[in-house]
Amino acid sequence: MNDARALVTDGYYVIIVDVVPEVMPGQRIEHVDGILFYHIVSPGWFRPTVWKPWFIAKLLCIVLRSIPVLLLARADIYHAHVEHAFFATLLAARFWRHRLIFDTPELTLYSPPFSERPFLREQALRFIRWMVMYSDLHITGSPAYVPVLRSLYGDNNYRVIRHIPPRPFVEETDRMHLHERLELAPGIRIALYQGYLLPDRGLETLVRSASYLPPDCVIVLLGQSFGTMAEDLQELIVSLHVEDRVKILPPVPYDLLLEWIATADIGLLLLPPDYSLSIRKCLPNKFFEYLAAGLPILCSELEVVASLVREHEIGAVVTDLVPEQIAQAIQCLLQDREFWRQAHAKVLQLVDTQGLYWELEKWHLLGCYCELMWQRHSSLPAQRRRWRGLLPASKLFAESSMSAAAEKTLPSLPGGD
Repeated sequence: MNDARALVTDGYYVIIVDVVPEVMPGQRIEHVDGILFYHIVSPGWFRPTVWKPWFIAKLLCIVLRSIPVLLLARADIYHAHVEHAFFATLLAARFWRHRLIFDTPELTLYSPPFSERPFLREQALRFIRWMVMYSDLHITGSPAYVPVLRSLYGDNNYRVIRHIPPRPFVEETDRMHLHERLELAPGIRIALYQGYLLPDRGLETLVRSASYLPPDCVIVLLGQSFGTMAEDLQELIVSLHVEDRVKILPPVPYDLLLEWIATADIGLLLLPPDYSLSIRKCLPNKFFEYLAAGLPILCSELEVVASLVREHEIGAVVTDLVPEQIAQAIQCLLQDREFWRQAHAKVLQLVDTQGLYWELEKWHLLGCYCELMWQRHSSLPAQRRRWRGLLPASKLFAESSMSAAAEKTLPSLPGGD
């Protein structure tokens, strides 16, 4: 939502077409923060599919339901998030001959469902490569993804836009949200995992590590569960008799997220790097959310994240994801208060000196949109420019120059291509 809000603030009219499992009556179309949402309701889309031909059928159904909505929107710029949305968005953009952005937050073709099925992966790769040929811009969230995407889809126009939370940052808080919600004593130290509860997050190993933690160290899993993941983890917690050291909480509203994160002691990013290339090279939202909340980070050997943690001394890296080592690293970070204070101070310093907040990062996005709008404006006849109500060339050029000037001040932390 940060990117949509930034576009609205900059004067764009934003329409989001999304797929949801259910909506309240009369809320299929709604306005939120100046953004028009059109919800496509499909409960079956969120159910795991073992038989892959059935998944293709579900995807085709979503595409067919999306195309009329996207055509009626008649946007000047179509922005497709994730590969599943590429085809429907491509058809709408090509029909109106308008600009097209593809957004790849993950390396989907390197996930096990594709890597374990070479024929399916090869066909998907050919189809996506054909679609990418017609895009004007390709956005991704990690600088390590760019070389991989170039090798997959060709030398396209790639930009990196990091998923950084906006200000204000939460440095100190009087309330102890996690302690109060879980009824924990004030002296209990919390190691927090925040994010989706998914099989590729290494959460089962994290739960097993709780068997080696002392009673004053608690692991909290905060986030939305997909499928039966939360129930499966809870069964494992009970079977290991670690109910007092592992807690599962549902997600909190995004506007309150940093307040809740800040009441933990450390942030956990123990994703298994050998699960997929996408995991190994990721630079996820939660990394920047932990930093914004002032938390030292305990991470696995993720290429970009681990190098930043080591370079800036903002936490520790677990080299071998086995329960004993994870527990030892958590205990060390939580109980060595001098090391924790130093890491906490360096986290706050890094955020301040590198300008890690959305109010600065958004200029990458606005610069991309301004560039595409300028191309769109330049390609229209003069009469149609007035009819479409586009900005005059002088104002567009001024905004483009302002964006370019802002980009020159952006930090050197990995994130630009």
